[in-house]
Amino acid sequence: MLTTEFLPRNQYLKYGPWLKAQDPQTLHDYFGYTLGQEAIDLLVDQLASNPKNNYFLVAKINNRWAGTIHIATHEQEAEFGVIVALQYRKQGIANLIMDEAITWARNRYYRDLFMHCISWNRPIKHLCQKHGLVPRNMMGDSEANLQLEPPTPATFFKEQMIVAKRNWLAMFLFSLFIFSSDAGSMIYANCLIKCAPLSQVIV
Repeated sequence: MLTTEFLPRNQYLKYGPWLKAQDPQTLHDYFGYTLGQEAIDLLVDQLASNPKNNYFLVAKINNRWAGTIHIATHEQEAEFGVIVALQYRKQGIANLIMDEAITWARNRYYRDLFMHCISWNRPIKHLCQKHGLVPRNMMGDSEANLQLEPPTPATFFKEQMIVAKRNWLAMFLFSLFIFSSDAGSMIYANCLIKCAPLSQVIV
């Protein structure tokens, strides 16, 4: 089951282990250079210390992280950084979270969207083109840009539907947990009554 959520601020440090779990080529495609674990820790600490300008949209499959968008903001600008784990690619995850993140940015009145595209990262270039970002070459690499339209009732409704679906799913899973716990307790109690000596049941 594929779900999405924005990380609460008190969970931003989870982004560090996620980055470290990626294969070297994925990290090289994302950053444009090799980044060690200590550098990742330093980077994530910096992001977590500035939660007003950093957000993380996470895609999960069966509650395991499958993809992320880091959203860095400044005034009316937003920059996206997209990663999908190797084993979850070609399933539409990047397209899904990209669409959700663009809606989120529009609804918060950001005007300019940027993405840095490494020259050899064709999937990211394709993703940018699919969502209307126009590339601008910079010495082999490119920066893709999109002028975001102002929000509309449709974009607000779209985000509300995403949130409602997320809340409904959380309530559904919680109800299953409660039902399972109650059922398990009842089975355990019945077993005690049937199997235990009478004196133990009365006590």
